[in-house]
Amino acid sequence: MLGLERGLVKLEPYNDKWSKLFDEERELLSSQLKELIMAIEHMGSTSIEGVFAKPIIDIAIGVSSLDKVIKIRGKVKGIGYFKVPVSIDGKHVFAKNKENKITHFLHIMIYNQGLWRDQISFRDYLRSFPDAKMEYVKLKGELANKYPNDGVSYTNEKKKFVDNILKREKELE
Repeated sequence: MLGLERGLVKLEPYNDKWSKLFDEERELLSSQLKELIMAIEHMGSTSIEGVFAKPIIDIAIGVSSLDKVIKIRGKVKGIGYFKVPVSIDGKHVFAKNKENKITHFLHIMIYNQGLWRDQISFRDYLRSFPDAKMEYVKLKGELANKYPNDGVSYTNEKKKFVDNILKREKELE
């Protein structure tokens, strides 16, 4: 099942349907945004086989400039997305609802720069290193039990792990 009420933290075992749902949404987004974007990638835990995840598809959209967000906003509104207030410089987030549950997040960032590279590098590292992936699964489970109704604290507490993985990834370059 896809979707989770805002603010809740409920993890589900990896579901290979998440990849298919991403592919379907990518096609829809590409048809609406093709002249405005440079890339669309599946990111977050639903993009990593074997990782327990909140059942929400996270999608990275790479743009050449954040000036494109105004035009993107109008187009994604027409397919069910709404703007989510986030306080991360260089990133705009939109969400899609179904039956009062968030099913998708769009993360719009400058393509191939800091935030974009970090998101994709983290995903790729966990896909490549099973021990790190299992460590992440364990941490997520502990945090989901600690913060079942506090998505912000759940996310913030993962930051140290994410930063450590990004540091390891950079050492491989």
